[in-house]
Amino acid sequence: MKLLLVLLGFLLCSVSLPPETIYHLKDASGAHTITSVKRAEFTELHSENLGVDNGTYWFKINNISQPRAILELQTSHVTTLELYDNNGTLVPIMKDTRFPSYFISKDLHSFPLYLKGDFPLEAFFPITISNEGVYAKNDRVNMLGIGFFYGTSIALLIATLIFFFIVKNTKFIFFAFIISGILLSVIAQDNILNFLGINIGNTFYLEALGHYSVGLMAMFFMVFYLKLRSNQQWIKWSIFSIVAISTFSLFFFIFTEMLWGLILINSCSILATALLWILILRIAKGPKRYVLFLIYSVNLFFLVNVFVFHLLGITLLERSTFDGAGIALLNFTLIAVLLLLSFYGIQTTGVIMKHKIKRYVEELKELNTYRNIQETDDDYLESLIYQFKLENIEVKILDDIAEGLSNEAIASKYDLTTDRLNQVTKSLYTKLGLETSSDLQNLAF
Repeated sequence: MKLLLVLLGFLLCSVSLPPETIYHLKDASGAHTITSVKRAEFTELHSENLGVDNGTYWFKINNISQPRAILELQTSHVTTLELYDNNGTLVPIMKDTRFPSYFISKDLHSFPLYLKGDFPLEAFFPITISNEGVYAKNDRVNMLGIGFFYGTSIALLIATLIFFFIVKNTKFIFFAFIISGILLSVIAQDNILNFLGINIGNTFYLEALGHYSVGLMAMFFMVFYLKLRSNQQWIKWSIFSIVAISTFSLFFFIFTEMLWGLILINSCSILATALLWILILRIAKGPKRYVLFLIYSVNLFFLVNVFVFHLLGITLLERSTFDGAGIALLNFTLIAVLLLLSFYGIQTTGVIMKHKIKRYVEELKELNTYRNIQETDDDYLESLIYQFKLENIEVKILDDIAEGLSNEAIASKYDLTTDRLNQVTKSLYTKLGLETSSDLQNLAF
């Protein structure tokens, strides 16, 4: 029995412990201090996402079920984060972590603990309390995922630039801008800058700029690379309208830092991307259309869930720290497929164009050869006319003799009598100083 209890205890310690009960309080006036908040009434936190009800919040943790633990807040949308113990002592934040984290211990800190944070965008509080082993394991997995994501994205970006330098097609520059925009937004969301010790203030602007640029590139692609029919001009006006709203939303968000500005930016980017996909689906044929429809639908679902519904506090699927990177990887896969198809298409077009150009050059050579011969003949004939003062009828007959026509054919061609033809021919002999028709024909050739 003792052995079974020991084994059970070992198993309980080796797995993640159940989440601690966390209570919350919204500090609407921002006037609470660690002294006054102890007397305030807290409410149990049933949802970690209250959406648009943002602002300053206090959280209360009465106790932890293990001697030591790590408290982590897995969001980049938080500022002025402070953790106090019951004595009012400020608990230092851990260094070299991806998300804000604190080491807490029953021996070092008096409970309850009070966590204060300002949430200027959505009210999203993914607070986790785990033992050191679980935290270290999750951190290793996270870093492995981060390394894979950024390695993939950088490799894709380099491949895009290589394709551009090979084929000199601006479509690949467009792909490079799209990849950069996605990277920018993910860098801001996954808090990798905090891990690297880079402090640039609010990363919200970086995230908004990334989303804005992705939507803008999608709209540029529709305008410059997709051929719109005459009855699809409404799409152009829709694109210009989306660009205008998205640009206004970006400046609105920069100057006000209001959540609705970011929601509008994200909505415009998703709308532009969806419009681009619809146009691509109209071009696609056969089974490929249904496969693309399925992929685009899944992608659109995650985009709307993470970048619109989540900000509003609506949860279709529980969000994790990998959501942004996962969506980005899905889109990178789509971009990689488009890159390969574009490169293959350009190569195929290039081969066809090379054959066409080669044939055209050969035709030009033949034409130039003919022109050179013709120009030589014309120059020779002009010199004869000028030198021997030939008349028009004499020139025509001389040209016909050069082509080997008989006297009967020449007379019939110009409706001449035999005497008249003999008279013109004799005049040619006299002017050119020739004696026979063979001499005249050799001269003409």
